[in-house]
Amino acid sequence: MGNTMYDYWKRQPEVLRRILDGRKTQTAEFVKLFCEVRPDKLYLVGSGTSLNAENAAMAYMEEILDTDVRAVPSSNLPPLRGKRPMVVFISQGGSSTNTLEAMEALKEHPAISITGEAQCEIQRRSRHHMLIGCGEELAGPKTVGYTASVLCMYVCALEAALACGAIGQEKYEAEIGLLYLAAQQMEENIRRTESWFERNREDLVKIHKYVLVGCGSAFAAATEGCLKILETIKVPSMSFEFEEYLHGPIILTDRELGGIFYICDAPGERERMLELARCHAQFSPYAYTVTTDEAIQGGRVLHLLRTGRDHTQVFEAVLPPQLLAARVPELLGLSEGSPMYDLYTKSCPTKYNNGR
Repeated sequence: MGNTMYDYWKRQPEVLRRILDGRKTQTAEFVKLFCEVRPDKLYLVGSGTSLNAENAAMAYMEEILDTDVRAVPSSNLPPLRGKRPMVVFISQGGSSTNTLEAMEALKEHPAISITGEAQCEIQRRSRHHMLIGCGEELAGPKTVGYTASVLCMYVCALEAALACGAIGQEKYEAEIGLLYLAAQQMEENIRRTESWFERNREDLVKIHKYVLVGCGSAFAAATEGCLKILETIKVPSMSFEFEEYLHGPIILTDRELGGIFYICDAPGERERMLELARCHAQFSPYAYTVTTDEAIQGGRVLHLLRTGRDHTQVFEAVLPPQLLAARVPELLGLSEGSPMYDLYTKSCPTKYNNGR
């Protein structure tokens, strides 16, 4: 198996199934600490893709655990609230200097770190530690690490909620079954996303800037998708929640703006979002819709399977921008990395001892 971004992108369903299969062992340390602390506030701390994963997982974790959950950047920590706060530090590479500094600042509080690699600086400085379960991801911009991090947090919440009595066995089994369904559907969604890309490849390489618009966890996934586009295609890329897009940002629409619109299934909202995509197409040749509705046809339409629950949309919605980030740079002959980033990090490193 290869180690390109595209290879890891295709590997995601397999990794998600592996996490689900091994969830009891993988989450044991988290469950033990959660049940000891019984937190009334749970803080998810990270940066970059890890922070994006935390923002995507936050609402579902709060629902399942019946505990206030907040995702915060490791570089901008708030005062911790609550009588029994608990902190979760997430870093796929395990060497983020911001996260290491956050760990030092919050060392008096019960905490667990979650990393992609077993041997790393964050693991060495942690009293409690667990793995994401994605294995080593050698490509720079992360794909499987993002979806694996989201799923890792989902199963942490489910296992802890079951152990602490926040949910019963029937609810637990139904939720786990839904996550298996999402992983299964992801294989077909990858196939469909590749077909959509091939149909539109000639136009997709012409786009000079992007906007991704969605609701719920689709918006959270769009935020991560924008980061991937910025890191690889190196063009401006913005994500907005649907209603917020209408309050100002929509004015930026012009011929060069590629729009990806994640059509929600809620009656009323669905029609309004479709109208937004149609209006975008009047001003730009690059208007793409992502939907479950087979009645909506056209070469720019991507039909994806959905479970019907909001929290699993993240595993569907992130696929198109991830694939753009994996394929378009090669077609355009773009080089990896950034001389500006390399120059800056020589004097101001963002990774401990130049780790990933």
